[in-house]
Amino acid sequence: MPRAVVLLNPRSRSGRNVSVGRILEAFAEAAWSVELWAGDSPDWTVSAAVRARDLGVDAIFGAGGDGVLAQILPAIVNTDVALGVVPLGTGNVWARELRLPLQPRRAIVAQLVGPTTQVDVGLANGRLFLAIASVGLDARIVELVESDAGAKALGQLAYPLAGLALASGLRGTATRVWLDDDPPIDLNLLAGIITNGRLYGGLVPLVPQARFDDGVLDASLFVGGGPFEATAHAARVLAGLHQARHDVVMRRVRRARFESLAQPLPVQTDGDILGTTPLAVEVKPAALRVLGVTRA
Repeated sequence: MPRAVVLLNPRSRSGRNVSVGRILEAFAEAAWSVELWAGDSPDWTVSAAVRARDLGVDAIFGAGGDGVLAQILPAIVNTDVALGVVPLGTGNVWARELRLPLQPRRAIVAQLVGPTTQVDVGLANGRLFLAIASVGLDARIVELVESDAGAKALGQLAYPLAGLALASGLRGTATRVWLDDDPPIDLNLLAGIITNGRLYGGLVPLVPQARFDDGVLDASLFVGGGPFEATAHAARVLAGLHQARHDVVMRRVRRARFESLAQPLPVQTDGDILGTTPLAVEVKPAALRVLGVTRA
């Protein structure tokens, strides 16, 4: 009988109200043995994932947001232990990327009966990430949402509202960017976004043709001076009209580096603030086993 451990973050948006019984029932119906462990800090999640891996389990499920999944990664990258997700977070970007149901019980069932595959992960300033690393506006939005409990309670709506709140004071920042081995480019950066899949924020197809098992990451660099350009970029992304723009640089890359030439810019990965620039990103191809992968 396959074995799993579920690591529950009770501080996540839905973690306090989750039905533990229904989680356990989902595993039992699929003939999986499961234990549920709960902890209240990122350090606990990191160490618990190591303990679960050393028990020889087949999968570790993160019950919470994308940050919980990122904390599990160091224990299981380049191992035979698969990653699963119980979507309880604000954005649930990875669950959306995998096209999983967002109801916890249905998401578990879909993963336990679906295929297992190897996917890429990213490494940003030494931190592993699943879905996204970003610098500039996107990281400022994450910073605002994560610091405001009231905003987090709004769920996915919190992010566009935070963007609106920040828009009036937004200015592009002189930044030097290296993409793979090409010469550096200097630009007035509003946002630099490195994704490991199709979606931005779990909803918008930023790079519709991207895959999380293609051995590369996708860089999207949005150039401009202030709020007008940022608003125009957002509208074109929503309409799917951004890819051919002269003020948007889009590249498939194995490595990228960002260095601000003015004030430092905030950096985030998978919804967690990582500090400020410089930012160095690289792909780790086929480094992670995941459950429940489906294709359109």
